[in-house]
Amino acid sequence: MNWLHFLTWIAGIYLLYYLVNVLIDAAGSGRSPADHSLTNELTFSEEVQTKRLEHEPENGSKKNNNPGVNDTGVKIKAEPAVMASGGVPIKDLFNLVRQEAIFYTRAVSF
Repeated sequence: MNWLHFLTWIAGIYLLYYLVNVLIDAAGSGRSPADHSLTNELTFSEEVQTKRLEHEPENGSKKNNNPGVNDTGVKIKAEPAVMASGGVPIKDLFNLVRQEAIFYTRAVSF
């Protein structure tokens, strides 16, 4: 048996297998028709009541106008050091490396 005969036999077996599967599916043996009363609708049994929200103007609500202090007089903590995952130009990258301003949080793969 050469390769041509072998591949012909394999192709014939696969063709016969798929033909039998298609015929079995077409015959629909043992299948009951789908129930048309079933739907894909979501229904909820609880009642939902809406609530109207009103916008409060900010004109007279602020007690102080000091930056860094909230309405209760507590000082707001300043933002942490810049932590970004954005890109920088390659020239600026080398400058940041020289200044030791880059924090390595994970391995760098090249």
